[in-house]
Parts: sequence; C-alpha cells; structure tokens
Amino acid sequence: MKKLLIFTLLAAFTATLNAAPQTRKKDILGKWKYEVASAPYGYEKGTLVFSEKEGELAGEVQFNDGSKAQMTKIAFEDETLKCGLYVEGGYIGIEAKIDGKKMAGSVDTPDGKIDLKAEKTE
Repeated sequence: MKKLLIFTLLAAFTATLNAAPQTRKKDILGKWKYEVASAPYGYEKGTLVFSEKEGELAGEVQFNDGSKAQMTKIAFEDETLKCGLYVEGGYIGIEAKIDGKKMAGSVDTPDGKIDLKAEKTE
C-alpha cells in the first residue's frame, strides 16, 4: 500500500512537470519586432526574422533603415535563444529568454551589454 501511494505521488509530480508549457523551436519561427533602447541610432528598433533551413534555425535582423544582417551561431535550448551577427565589423551576441510571444534578454556589444525586448508579430 505504501509503495502504491509513493508511486502515485511520483506519477502525479512527473505529470505536473510535463504539463508546463515549453517553447519549441517552431514557436520561434516568424517575425519579432525588437527594441534595444540604448543602441545607436538606426539599430535601436527593427525586426528579427527566424526561419528554418535544412532543419536548422536561420535568421536575419532587418533594421528600420532597410539594411539587413544575417544571424550566425543560432541555438535554442531551455527556453533560451543564443545567436550573433556582425554589425559594422563588430560581433554582436544576443541571448534572450522566450516566453510565449515575448522575448527579453541582452545584446552583448563591444561597448557592453544592452537590454533587448521583442514581441512576435507573425
């Protein structure tokens, strides 16, 4: 009887863990409007565009002035997105947590870290 009770409690606990919503790779795909408030003019707002090519995540940043930069080293694990891109010859790293249609994290620039916010639009 005691073993049955313990087994039932463990099963219920495991089911609770699995019931928590998790962001999947496919949930990242699409367009995200971003804002990096203290970034230099022209880079402070734009769109992050994620797609899937040959089973791997691909992406680009579309700046408001119409220019674009391809993302590199895109990885998504444990609700965290990590990637980077080159802007004006410097490498910019991005790390952000995704919660549904919202993204929050930081942009690591040669001048230091800056807060990043984004919201999925498509």
